[in-house]
Amino acid sequence: IAVGGFIGVPGLMYIVGATSIVASATELVIAFVMGLGGTLIWAYYGMVDIRLVLLILAGSLFGVQLGAIGTTYVKEYMIKYVMATIMLIVAVSRFFALPKYLNQLQLISLQESWIGLMTTASFAIMCLALLIGASIILFSLFKARRLEKLSSVSV
Repeated sequence: IAVGGFIGVPGLMYIVGATSIVASATELVIAFVMGLGGTLIWAYYGMVDIRLVLLILAGSLFGVQLGAIGTTYVKEYMIKYVMATIMLIVAVSRFFALPKYLNQLQLISLQESWIGLMTTASFAIMCLALLIGASIILFSLFKARRLEKLSSVSV
């Protein structure tokens, strides 16, 4: 949602020393307040598309449930590992997006085909970051749940 959680969560964890759960919860409160403020301002001007709001809400409800289950089973070091992996992949993605902006600022001159290719590569790498992060977390979640079931059956 671009409210600073990408920098805020690791910042709270490594600079302030908060646990990953506390850092995530703190960023959620910040995101809620910022989102509410922005929504009210944009709604005042009639610029809120309720269809998009409902789509985002539906995705958020699914994500909240998955996140609540995930924090129960996924270890804190794994969350840190995923955050670091995603940040590195996103940094590579931004590298591919940079030529487009440099071209717009007329600092470099590129053909439109190259800009399109770089933009597509940047988007694909961002999607890859999402896919890799989600896969690591879901794998850890399913593995922990399987181990929990096995230990409860053997007891």
